[in-house]
Amino acid sequence: MKMSFLSFLEYLCAKISLLALIIMAGITFVDVFGRVVFNSPLGFAYEVVGICLAISFYAGLYHVHKKRKHIRIDLLEKIFNGRAGQFISWLSYLVEIVFFTALVVMIYQQTIESKNFGEIFMFLGIEKWTVLAVMSVLSAIALTSLLVTFPDSPSEVKE
Repeated sequence: MKMSFLSFLEYLCAKISLLALIIMAGITFVDVFGRVVFNSPLGFAYEVVGICLAISFYAGLYHVHKKRKHIRIDLLEKIFNGRAGQFISWLSYLVEIVFFTALVVMIYQQTIESKNFGEIFMFLGIEKWTVLAVMSVLSAIALTSLLVTFPDSPSEVKE
């Protein structure tokens, strides 16, 4: 079965997000169980849960952008119809692209700074830039999804 590149990215991001959430839930369960039953929590649980949360968030953004399911303030959509509504939709789309592109660049810059500084996780002992690099790649993939998902075309706008 052939898949388009964008379909492959969506599949990959969905599986990464799912795996991160399963690991996060498992670690949280083991940590709480160990804390309550044996009075011995996992020392690294906080770091792993934080990493998994960030990875699942950025991996999940691909689907959110593709389906246009992100949080939107639709107050103006009820007021403006037709061409004005379409203009506002495109304007908000362009603002979204600018801000999300800035986010991708800033995550990449943070990755470089973390690598140069040599930051490591206290309990895991791995360098933070590796996790930031994964987040940077996933956010760039999510930006790709945003760039190829346009607002409704003018022919779909009700006047």
